[in-house]
Amino acid sequence: MEKGRFAKYKNKIFRVSNINGDNIRLVSEDLADLNNGFKEKVYSGNIKDSTNLPRLYIKEVKKKEIDEIFEVDYKARHKGHIFNLSFNASGSQFRLGTTNAELAKQNGFERTDKYYYEKIVTQDEIEVLKFTKNL
Repeated sequence: MEKGRFAKYKNKIFRVSNINGDNIRLVSEDLADLNNGFKEKVYSGNIKDSTNLPRLYIKEVKKKEIDEIFEVDYKARHKGHIFNLSFNASGSQFRLGTTNAELAKQNGFERTDKYYYEKIVTQDEIEVLKFTKNL
């Protein structure tokens, strides 16, 4: 499960890192995309251990070259209520969130920010809801 902005370009889905006017920056982790005009991302010299960062490949394209641009977000239904949902990269930990203090209190959430409450749950405690919006 991935959240964020994506684009369908030449029948392949890519993460979008930037939309700037008529240009869109596509991001790939597939080395083969170097053959499709992508360039390897060069990390800044001030990053201490860039060897552990992912190898990414970037390509700037015009919006008119894109088949589709969309955003994916996830929410969760828990005990009859809809909450914000975040999860770790492996999808093994799910974190519900809300700004509704009363709802948070009723459901055993902990305050994590001035106006935000969170609770870690297992996948079998929630119904994951996927929302896709065309941009």
